[in-house]
Amino acid sequence: MDIKGELKYRYGIKMNYMKAWRSKEHAVNDLRGNASDSYSLIPSFLHMVEKTNPGSFVDLKTTEDNSLLFVFMALDASIKGWGACRPIVVVDGMFLKAAYGGTLLCACTQDAAGHIFPLAFCVADSENDKSWKWFFKKFKEAYGVREHQCLISDRNESLIKAAREIYPEITHSYCGYHILSNLKTSFKQHAAKYNLPFFGAVKAYTEKQFEFHMAELDGLDKRIRPYLKKVGYEKWSRIHSQNKRYSTMTSNISESLNAANLAARELPITTLLECLRALVQQWTHTNRTKAHNTFTKLSPTGEDILLKNYTYSLNLEVKATTDYLFEVTRMKESWEVDLEKRTCTCNRFQIDEMPCGHAVAVMRQMNMDPYTYCSDYYTKKNWLATYSGTVYPIGHQSEWEVPEEVKNIIVLPPHERVKSGRPKTLRRKAGWEKDQHNKCSKCGELGHNKRTCSRRRRRE
Repeated sequence: MDIKGELKYRYGIKMNYMKAWRSKEHAVNDLRGNASDSYSLIPSFLHMVEKTNPGSFVDLKTTEDNSLLFVFMALDASIKGWGACRPIVVVDGMFLKAAYGGTLLCACTQDAAGHIFPLAFCVADSENDKSWKWFFKKFKEAYGVREHQCLISDRNESLIKAAREIYPEITHSYCGYHILSNLKTSFKQHAAKYNLPFFGAVKAYTEKQFEFHMAELDGLDKRIRPYLKKVGYEKWSRIHSQNKRYSTMTSNISESLNAANLAARELPITTLLECLRALVQQWTHTNRTKAHNTFTKLSPTGEDILLKNYTYSLNLEVKATTDYLFEVTRMKESWEVDLEKRTCTCNRFQIDEMPCGHAVAVMRQMNMDPYTYCSDYYTKKNWLATYSGTVYPIGHQSEWEVPEEVKNIIVLPPHERVKSGRPKTLRRKAGWEKDQHNKCSKCGELGHNKRTCSRRRRRE
């Protein structure tokens, strides 16, 4: 519509919608490359990634007639930095909007400062059994298995089945937001009131807190507790989780990574892979610079947590029971802190691996340094170690030096027919989701804010 309007305004030329659409498609192909021809460049691109970033793990799988099935990429810098991050992997898939469609599967984690740290990408035809199984198989080859590793995802059946088969030794947990969405879809009567009590139960550190919020959900709908029990408390609740989830109770970091790649999802496949590589390069440089410019023992996130707990500890009373066991009281409530085991009955000390307010109160009483009880996962040292690797550019295509045997590898587009018309860009919303509209604080109308209010401009 913009093209139609511009041509009519500037040159007086009337053009119908489809002609404007086809003209735009020709221009996009000239700028980004042809979607079909882009598949033939995948082997050369993967070769250059391995050549410029030694240690990277890439792989490609095609059908018998050379049509693309899957392509996987994990950069060397991501593989090197994984060991310094908390052992939590968040995986998700998002649909691609290029000519041949497909799905981008991604895995990511968080660094010491809570920033998103991409681990691996895979382009597949869709989120099915074969694609997730192949993705997890390659991810395991690239990263192996760490102690206390935890996988977090939505409840996609193919994903769950593949994770159970490839990663039987690790804990698989679910995203709290997706569980909440399922609740609102299944029990619609009081759906708007589920958020606070449900996430209270998700984030609870003690059984008492958990039961308090579950009782609130019982008051809204008696069917919720049996439903959540069937899902498995250990799958979504922090206090029941078999492995530590720290503060990662949802797959939000994966959704944020998807949002960062929003524009790249419309690109041809090789251009898409290059955009993903460039994104990791940019984030690695930015976060490494931030880490170097930090002059505290902990990352800013760790410092904020410790400061918050220190402030909370100021009004607590401490009584020693044994050498390393202390009782902390406040407002007729009491907690027991064991410094030797690094535990507290509030469970924050052992789950978050950071001194809770009760532990900090004890350390203040004994003139001890709370930094010595902080996990390495929050330190500046680990933050720098996460970005010890460097992501190198692969250069312009005209400068690539690719062996003939790699150039001769034939990769064809998938067999799916290219859909005609405008591609869909927005997902289908659930019935309980409402469109968000800005409300003007000046006139009270929806659809704009006070800065863009036309009534305000007229008054001025």
